[in-house]
Amino acid sequence: MKKMNIRKSISLITAAALILGSFLLPAASTTALAKGGSSVQKDDTNVKNDDLDDVEVFGNYTFKLPDSWEDCVSYEDDESDAIYYFIEEEDDIPMFMVLKESLLDYVSSSELKTLTEEDEYEILDYFREGVTEGEDFENLTESTETKIAGNPAITFSFTGEIYGDNDVRISVFIDKEDVDVYCLMLMEEEDAKYSYFKDMEKIEKSFCKIGEEPEIPEDLAVSVYEALEEVTSYSARSVFEIEMEATEYGESYDMKLLMDHELEATLGKKASCHVTMNESIVSEALGLSDGDYTMTNEICIINSGKKTTAYYREDGEDWEIEDLDDDDSDLAEVAEYIDPLYNFEFFEKLADGSIEYEVEPELTEVDATKFYVMEMDLSGDDLKLAIDTQFFLAGAYISEEADYEDVTSHVTIYIDADTFLPSTVVIDMPEVGDQIVYSMMGIDDTEVTTCTIVTDYIGFDEFDKIEEPDV
Repeated sequence: MKKMNIRKSISLITAAALILGSFLLPAASTTALAKGGSSVQKDDTNVKNDDLDDVEVFGNYTFKLPDSWEDCVSYEDDESDAIYYFIEEEDDIPMFMVLKESLLDYVSSSELKTLTEEDEYEILDYFREGVTEGEDFENLTESTETKIAGNPAITFSFTGEIYGDNDVRISVFIDKEDVDVYCLMLMEEEDAKYSYFKDMEKIEKSFCKIGEEPEIPEDLAVSVYEALEEVTSYSARSVFEIEMEATEYGESYDMKLLMDHELEATLGKKASCHVTMNESIVSEALGLSDGDYTMTNEICIINSGKKTTAYYREDGEDWEIEDLDDDDSDLAEVAEYIDPLYNFEFFEKLADGSIEYEVEPELTEVDATKFYVMEMDLSGDDLKLAIDTQFFLAGAYISEEADYEDVTSHVTIYIDADTFLPSTVVIDMPEVGDQIVYSMMGIDDTEVTTCTIVTDYIGFDEFDKIEEPDV
């Protein structure tokens, strides 16, 4: 295997940028600049254009830019086989680039035939050595071995004087099949107020070869939790449904109970929330049709940074207001039920390996959106945690009295394949239904046919404040 002169062969542009320290940003006048996306054309003509409407295309890969980059300016440089994205200002940093070159710059044709994955990682290490050797870079990290679109890849970062004083993150991967090497680089001001490194990580995870399905991450739960850690606000709807046959005083009747909770929450130091709780009972035997017996309660918790105020309204009545910092507050006990709204403890436990799960080998597509599907069977504290976190204010309604030790419930989670954020969580728990009915309604002779919680995550980072109720 050839140990190449990386300064010469990796790329004139990258070498000039990282070795000579004089990155010459491409001139906008030499080609058309496009807002919010590139004009790079795909090589695979068998893929329908409709399939590529919402993605960037470079070489034989697609990838997605974060929504916050919608106004970025992109520039395609055909001579160097690269594409540049100027995130904030045209021809300036922060800037993200993707570059492609031939794997034959690193190995001969004969060596290519016997190239192993270990060899590929060795080549990637040559890349890092060539970029960093002899340079006075600070904060230089070791190479992190990973995969991008299923290909061997490394990632490293450093701080150096390139286009001013810059923080730089580089990821490189090898596509042995197409005999290509791809380099991804993000450059921003040193210690910038907002770092785009996390955005670059999301871009790397979105890389997919044209005509192929995205690779399932080696640890999907970790990717999901990392995505959730970046969330500052979210909205969701959780529906708890029980259908049963009940017997009281020798009389049998059917009943369906629906508890439909809608949530908006902001996270962080001023975590606040607004929960609307709709409850209804339907029973043909009791003459209760849909809408005959309904109740709507609301609770709103506002954290101003100086104090925390709780607002509560029962079925359209006037708002009650309490200072939650007051130990004598009638609503103070609600705080323990609110806490699960502000963290993603269930997903954190999945990520740390405490809960076992399986991932369906094929993506599921619903309304043109593709999802990873996670499946698991839960019991005991794990099941209680899932219920507490996926049915909002569950602790105040259904979870405290039930015994989960001897029951098992199946949980299915749909994960957006582009964002790695949860879309829907389904908890099927018929074995728990009898206990819940008894604890909520005092009915002990029941045959539960359906007992489910379905939580839909509607949106993330779409608002930054919970409005106080108009009292």
